[in-house]
Amino acid sequence: MKLFHLFFSIAWSFILWPQESTNSNSPSQDNYDSLHANYPFIFMDRPALLFTMRQMNENALSLYRMFGRYIYNKVKLPMDLNTTIVILFDALFFIPLTHEEGHRSILTRHKIGSISQPYFNKYGAAYVKGVADSTLKRLRDSHLPDYIRLHSAGLESDYMFLKQIETLLAFQQERYSILQWTYLLRKISVIQYLASGLFKIKVNIKEEPNELDRDIVGHDVYSFARHIYRPHMTFYRYTEYHDLTNEEKRFIRRIGFRSFLNALHPSIVGIPYFTLNRTHINLGLGYMLAPFGDFIELHIWSSWKKWNISTYFRGYQNKHTWFPAIGISMSQYPLFKHFFLDAQIHIWQQPQNLSFNTSTPFTGFAVDGLLQYHFPALKISSFNYISLNLGMLYKTKGFLPQEVNLSRCLSPRIGLSIFY
Repeated sequence: MKLFHLFFSIAWSFILWPQESTNSNSPSQDNYDSLHANYPFIFMDRPALLFTMRQMNENALSLYRMFGRYIYNKVKLPMDLNTTIVILFDALFFIPLTHEEGHRSILTRHKIGSISQPYFNKYGAAYVKGVADSTLKRLRDSHLPDYIRLHSAGLESDYMFLKQIETLLAFQQERYSILQWTYLLRKISVIQYLASGLFKIKVNIKEEPNELDRDIVGHDVYSFARHIYRPHMTFYRYTEYHDLTNEEKRFIRRIGFRSFLNALHPSIVGIPYFTLNRTHINLGLGYMLAPFGDFIELHIWSSWKKWNISTYFRGYQNKHTWFPAIGISMSQYPLFKHFFLDAQIHIWQQPQNLSFNTSTPFTGFAVDGLLQYHFPALKISSFNYISLNLGMLYKTKGFLPQEVNLSRCLSPRIGLSIFY
């Protein structure tokens, strides 16, 4: 991730963000009076090595929300100064951290050691480094879909972070004013990074003499396109625009134009949900890269009484062929006293062997459940109660965003949630 992208995102955030809103859900009017804020943390996920993409995103989002809550409620500074602190801390710490950890999580899945450096160096870039060329080449030659995903995993992590924010807002599980800046910063950052395929951007970073000092992928989009089209070419990491073939340039233009679908969500203009007959609803489009190409999705959220339901309809595409997918999830459903359930079902068709070129599909699915047991917090604490969270995911082979395993897996996880 480059510092330029973040400064660009900050500038556009100030330009685009509405200063005033007549919407009843505007940041100036939301409050915690009817809100049950839930801050989940995952302690153990699979593979139990450092952090998975899901684990890092969930923990980072909870920490960011608690940080924002503290800054806005406890720090006695002018509101503009509080906002500046939140924006800078997010842009210089949280965003590069979760982006680079997304890249690193794919290496960890294959037990490849690496160093995440989520701080901007002299080139204005954050790195994942410490991996030899021979190791990356071996991953490319033996597990091509994982190697292709290595390039897009940072953006995939950003995208799924945004989906978590949109879910919290749609289900009234967090104040809009707490999440508005990180939401807009990340949304613009994802769009303009993917849209870099529409321009001849000069990466202008030379491969360091010591290969262990090099970033693992370089420019995410350019390198993604070069390797998905020419996986057997001479190995090198940093891809410039002029390194791409005409066909690859057409592909990154496809990525660039489709990236603007991510802007088609009401939350980007300050509307976290609509109210219709006491039901809160929202919907939006999304776009992201996949190990075999990319995907477009329509996501719908609806909240009524104790039911919080989200559904997506997704279309994957490799080089030429489309493959359908659908998913539905339920959040914080009260089973009985002290017990709550989150559940998800995903069904997809994807290209055989996760290939960029084939038109032959296979069908896969995933089932994910999380059981929470709530018990009162200690009286000396400032929160109401905490929960023990036990989760289990079963997935057949295939790509499920934010799940680092592309093969069949059974993934238990353990965590807790803090409720205010």
